[in-house]
Amino acid sequence: MSLSQVILFEAQPYLIANERHPFVQGIINGKLTPEQLRYYDEQDIAFEYNEVAVINALINYSTNTEQALLFHKRQDLQLTMLRDWLAREPESMPHDWETLKQTPIQPINQMYRQHMAATIQTHSVLQILPSFAAGEWVYIELGKFMRKQTRVQDEPFKDFLNIGGGDFEGPNGYIQKFFGIIDHEAESATPREQEQAKQTFLKSCLLEWYFWDAAYKQITWDNWKAVALDGKGGPML
Repeated sequence: MSLSQVILFEAQPYLIANERHPFVQGIINGKLTPEQLRYYDEQDIAFEYNEVAVINALINYSTNTEQALLFHKRQDLQLTMLRDWLAREPESMPHDWETLKQTPIQPINQMYRQHMAATIQTHSVLQILPSFAAGEWVYIELGKFMRKQTRVQDEPFKDFLNIGGGDFEGPNGYIQKFFGIIDHEAESATPREQEQAKQTFLKSCLLEWYFWDAAYKQITWDNWKAVALDGKGGPML
């Protein structure tokens, strides 16, 4: 099997866990509070901003022109998405480039960002791309999962997790092209480098689950401090 096939085989339990998470199920049945949705929205848009740096690294460390052009195209989409997302937000949320940069980053979000940022130091597309592609893959697969569910038709739940379509899915979608790049880079990689790339992908899938969990529980640094210093409440993971 190719490296991407091995990765996807081992990632299936992580995908199932994401599908079963109470936050994802809450999107289906419309049983999430405004506070849970706000937490997710604020942390997710800040996370998307962090991905700009990861995509820039992929452009910088591309091993051929076609890779660089693909990552550049994906960066254009990322920035356009962020611009349009910010324009829809009220002033109480990150609503422009400056307020986006000032968004407080909560614990799980920071852990996920640091996980991705650490791969940039490798200067290797094989190590950087899995950290980013995993999240794309999870959301695409969750979008497919959602299309099979009987879900509430009320906003904001109706259009939640509708990622997919020609840009992302199918043989010419980003995710298949990303897997093709991973397999191409793996051809000249050592077994240890291939294993590291696989583990990076799986860790991102795991952190996607914890991202839902943080939003469901609205985990903040103040929560963690209260547990550690004051003995208030139980573990926040």
